[in-house]
Amino acid sequence: MNKKIMLIAIVLLAGITGWLLHYFSDREVIKRKFNSIATELSKQGEESPVALALKMRPVKDFIAPSCRVIVPETNYQESLDPDLVIRYLMLYRSRQSSLEITMDKILVDIPGKGLAEVSALVHVTANLNQPDFFDEVHQLTFSLHKEDKKWLLHQTTLPAALVYR
Repeated sequence: MNKKIMLIAIVLLAGITGWLLHYFSDREVIKRKFNSIATELSKQGEESPVALALKMRPVKDFIAPSCRVIVPETNYQESLDPDLVIRYLMLYRSRQSSLEITMDKILVDIPGKGLAEVSALVHVTANLNQPDFFDEVHQLTFSLHKEDKKWLLHQTTLPAALVYR
């Protein structure tokens, strides 16, 4: 009886340890962060300035001090600071009466210590029940660096349709 209890405890401990290692792995942390950011960028109707500031804070904290933005179709490449990125996102959101962003098929590759390459399908639905309604899916890529135990966005490649809409 004592051996059975010990065996059950060992198996349970191994299972919990395996789950914790998976849950807190860099890949899973990055996936959860991108899903969280997508939720923060979504919008349902008008927002107060305070609500907008509270939603943009986690987004700003995720962006590195210098983030390279690339739009291949227009040959646009520039390094932007987090304030400028947030200003663009706020303007983009203000043009939409509603905005829902979800990230699907998030693939995380960790080529080296403190480096991550992320590819994701981003589903953008805006202006529901409006004449200017749109529903699009775009492939985006991101490069992240880990600084002070925190993943930061250093580069993103965006399609022109998402930037200039």
